[in-house]
Amino acid sequence: MMAELEVRKTQADLDEFHAAVDQELAIFQKGEKYDYVKDLKDAYKDSLKATSEQRIFDTIPDHVFWDIKKPQRDPAYKRDNRYNTFRGREFENFFEMRDAEEYLDQSVHHANRNNSVSTFRRY
Repeated sequence: MMAELEVRKTQADLDEFHAAVDQELAIFQKGEKYDYVKDLKDAYKDSLKATSEQRIFDTIPDHVFWDIKKPQRDPAYKRDNRYNTFRGREFENFFEMRDAEEYLDQSVHHANRNNSVSTFRRY
């Protein structure tokens, strides 16, 4: 086809053909020169729209965050007294919880220790 265009055996004009090919396939438009900065901007324009943190989070599937985004238990859940629900909470902090557990353990095993006697082995 190119040989026929050069010999002018076809009805199409060679200049029109080159213009059509340049319009479809050419990297640079007519009169345009290569610009390094423009080339980099065009190459990275899609990836630079989001931050690197956002791109990392986009690769992580949604189910990883389900327990963070949506609590698994009822939000109206309130820890009550296990032994007497009409009373308030059994304990307010960790230390009261440990004292209550120690008291219950002593009452189950019938250690019969006086409250003034230490329960620690090394003293």
